[in-house]
Amino acid sequence: IYQLAGLLMPGITIVIDPIIALMEDQEEGLFQYGIDRIVTLSSNQASLRSDIKRTKNGEFQFIFQSPERLQTPEYREALSGLALTSLVNLAVIDEAHCVSEWGHDFRTSYLNIGRISRDVCSTRGFTPPLLALTGTASHAVLRDVQRELKIQEFDAIITPSTFDRAEIDFSVFEADPD
Repeated sequence: IYQLAGLLMPGITIVIDPIIALMEDQEEGLFQYGIDRIVTLSSNQASLRSDIKRTKNGEFQFIFQSPERLQTPEYREALSGLALTSLVNLAVIDEAHCVSEWGHDFRTSYLNIGRISRDVCSTRGFTPPLLALTGTASHAVLRDVQRELKIQEFDAIITPSTFDRAEIDFSVFEADPD
């Protein structure tokens, strides 16, 4: 959903993912469609400083990062610089249930995403929409995500009418004792 929106809207899409493997998977999927102005910012890459500088220069269309990346002053400065010269069209939180399920305990940086992304990605009176996506959240988790990300509009969260998943089928088999 966010990839299509990011491609159709002018500007640069910031994507916050919980794990590097998911970022790399999203990056690979975009590469397969010929979209190559992408960067995954992780601490285990040799080109991290160069890629942060290139981020500030607006060289990428999609920027994948962890929530912890937003905590670093160097990166926040790069995003602020980016917002001065380029439009940040979306700030996306992929697997948004992690805000509630992990943010309160061991990845508290999730609780700062809403504030920091609005502060550093806003420019010329435009604040990019915050798009939080998840397919595995209960109603209580959705309410917590809305509160923690400071999403004020009641209709901002779209929930399914049921959590029944017809495409998922479970079977239980008794093991043969022999």
